[in-house]
Amino acid sequence: MEIELKFQLTEKARNSIAAQLRAEGAKSKLLAAYYFDTGTGTLAHAGFALRLRKEGRVWFQTLKSASSAASAVRGEHNLRLGVKEHPQLDVLAHAETEDGARLQRLLSRSADNTLVCRYETHIRRLSVQIGARNRIEYSLDHGEITAQPDRNVSPLVLPVSELEIELVSGPASRLLSAARKFLGTSGVYIDVRSKAQRGAALANGALIVSPARAMPMPLNVDGNSLKAFVEAALINCSRQVLVNASQLATAEGGDPGHVHQLRVGLRRLRSAIALFGKFIGGDIASWNTKAKQLAAGLGGNRDIDVMTEGLWPRLRAAGAPLVELPLHENVLPPGDLVREAATQQWMLELLAIELQGLGDVAKGEWSLVLPVVRVWSRQCKKDALRFESFDLEHRHRLRKRLKRLRYALEFIESELPAKCYKRFSKALASALNELGEYNDLQVAIEAYRGISEIDSRAWFAIGWLKAQLPKSESRCIKALAAFQAAEDPCYQGS
Repeated sequence: MEIELKFQLTEKARNSIAAQLRAEGAKSKLLAAYYFDTGTGTLAHAGFALRLRKEGRVWFQTLKSASSAASAVRGEHNLRLGVKEHPQLDVLAHAETEDGARLQRLLSRSADNTLVCRYETHIRRLSVQIGARNRIEYSLDHGEITAQPDRNVSPLVLPVSELEIELVSGPASRLLSAARKFLGTSGVYIDVRSKAQRGAALANGALIVSPARAMPMPLNVDGNSLKAFVEAALINCSRQVLVNASQLATAEGGDPGHVHQLRVGLRRLRSAIALFGKFIGGDIASWNTKAKQLAAGLGGNRDIDVMTEGLWPRLRAAGAPLVELPLHENVLPPGDLVREAATQQWMLELLAIELQGLGDVAKGEWSLVLPVVRVWSRQCKKDALRFESFDLEHRHRLRKRLKRLRYALEFIESELPAKCYKRFSKALASALNELGEYNDLQVAIEAYRGISEIDSRAWFAIGWLKAQLPKSESRCIKALAAFQAAEDPCYQGS
């Protein structure tokens, strides 16, 4: 088992940390690793990384696994092969371990089970272990990842500049304390993406890791205890936040998909906090505040994307004159928002849930949250029929409540009647889609109004957008009526 945290570094930060580690007696060595997978990435999709690595003159074969893409705790089975010229990969060498058995089952069921080297890493590592009873290994890696998805062109290369701190012995709190000190250094940012994830993306021709989406969350953990459920849900939400935030913080940056999925992850996390808050003894209100602040900052970027990629093409098709789109004042790029010191410390708090768990959680089974979800559902159904009489503020609040209900239902989906949940979820999604379109129109109208005084051509856009509102409102009313009439799965089978 490997318990570690990882950070991406600017050149200045890397030089500073290198000097600190050398002062502690750190030694340098060269590492060359060759990662194997099927041509379609069967192992990567299942969370496995299988490699041969040369450390100096000695070869090792390693199988790693992770329960989630953001996991700070990974399974690791390492075999020393000794000094060899060109060792052959032996996939059966891990068969007696639990992960090795899982790997065998995975390959036996896959039509594509031929393993080939898909990417390589060449790293100079500066490392040292510090501490006695509480021992931590610090590894500063500098090098590159290479892959050649197309044999007719030159290999693709990604730079590596990162710090790994691994818990060798002692409590996880010591690892977190060490991490907090480094996060106080300029140019040090949490990175939950592994070299294997980055390499797998590169092998597919991508310089960035794909946006992390919400993952299904089965409830069959520790006899369905509430504590296990709450921790699993928070870790599940945190995964989506951490992977996308890590990519956005890089020099390569991300794309609008990472911003969108980060915002979704933040909404899911805030929904989980609202759902579980009364059952957790510790104060998690600050988590919600920080998530809300980050989401608000990203909202300006999202509005820009909606207008440039969504509404603007439709306006141009309608004959709108070319008008420079309004820019939001004080809107920081997503990467800058993620790299802020307060955001980084908060991301470490999310990782701490996985490393330490939650302290005081009410005893009982997960079903204790059902009454809360039912209250939310009843309120949403009541408000759905009042949409037509609501002002803009109340319409927006209904949309937020519907999103919160959707995420809460996703947390407990595996314990709800499948057919009823599917019908209800479909009606809920339809209502949210229509409300989202209506909201985008309102946001765009206000944005164009902001520049109409300095560019009269903006009035064409305002007029066209306003003309879409009645149709959009009608679709909202129809979709909300269908949602209100849908059978609630929270009242079935319990």
